[in-house]
Amino acid sequence: MTILDRYLLKELAGAWLIGLAVFVGFLLVGEVLRKSIELFFSLKAPLSEVLRWVLLALPYLVAWSIPISTLFSVVMTIGRMSHDLEITALLAAGVSFLRLLVPIGGLALLISFLSFWLNAFVVPPTYGAADALLWRYRERGGATTGIFIADPPKAPRLILNASQFDPAKGEMRNLWLIETTEKGERVYLEARKARWVGNRWEFYNGFVQVITPDKPMVREQFERLSRPTVLRPPTELSTDKKRLTPNRLTLLALSAEIKRMRQWNVPYEVIAEYIVEWHNRFAMSLSCFVLAMLGAPIALKLRRGGGIAVGVSVVLFLLYYLVWNIGCQLSEAGQLPALIGSHLPNLIGLAFVAAILSRLK
Repeated sequence: MTILDRYLLKELAGAWLIGLAVFVGFLLVGEVLRKSIELFFSLKAPLSEVLRWVLLALPYLVAWSIPISTLFSVVMTIGRMSHDLEITALLAAGVSFLRLLVPIGGLALLISFLSFWLNAFVVPPTYGAADALLWRYRERGGATTGIFIADPPKAPRLILNASQFDPAKGEMRNLWLIETTEKGERVYLEARKARWVGNRWEFYNGFVQVITPDKPMVREQFERLSRPTVLRPPTELSTDKKRLTPNRLTLLALSAEIKRMRQWNVPYEVIAEYIVEWHNRFAMSLSCFVLAMLGAPIALKLRRGGGIAVGVSVVLFLLYYLVWNIGCQLSEAGQLPALIGSHLPNLIGLAFVAAILSRLK
């Protein structure tokens, strides 16, 4: 490692820590502060529980701040060096700009591995626990939440997922249900609403399809369907089994869930969300490297640091997030492969990097 490498890494590391503190602070003041106020004042949770919720949510804030902090550190460092003519002096001494990208890329890759570890294994259980804590207090006020059930957990005969669940009213909304009957049939059901009536669940506005071995699949639309199921009454559904959306599952659990759904012949429109989230774990981590490589030549052209660096970083990250969100939506709708949709901003970003660097030669 040369003196130049050590100098660059020192400057980048300092700017990265500053950026991380700034952007985590922004997120703290936003959604976290709002939910903390809700917990303390509206839901009457003790201060210890509010602090516990903030600590559980902290890894999530850090994980989301890492990509933009990486971009900020590169734009800040290269912009300042360019403004102070340090880049000019290095180029005059025969050091190419591509050579300067070596320590930048190395640090960005290291940060990408850190981001992957957080997004794959740390954030899902911690933020899931934070959500569970918030749900528990919301339920005391009669608020609706989501629910996810696999019963029994290891070899489920029943899997249920609903975006809203109100145990007091005995209602669920936007749900899908997979059940294996005693006859070996697999029943897949989607409904806009379900309600506990008498001693069974009634489903409204959806469809049900029955897969029987050696027989054609049967699919029927319904406005109202009343059928026996092993799903228990709403009062017996545990609060510990609240909805686990794909981003609340670790990478290993997410992989197992996708495998299970494929074995159960779950329709693609349901499994797509899980597949896209699986690819997002890698795409979001790789974004640290892509944004760093994209920010360096842009900062060289701007020749500015300070507030300009913050503004450029925010704009670039917002553009990245916009393209990423569009790609994910298209993938979940089946219009793009999940691999392409999740990595769409990375692919576009790398194309821009190649185009800019070719002009710098």
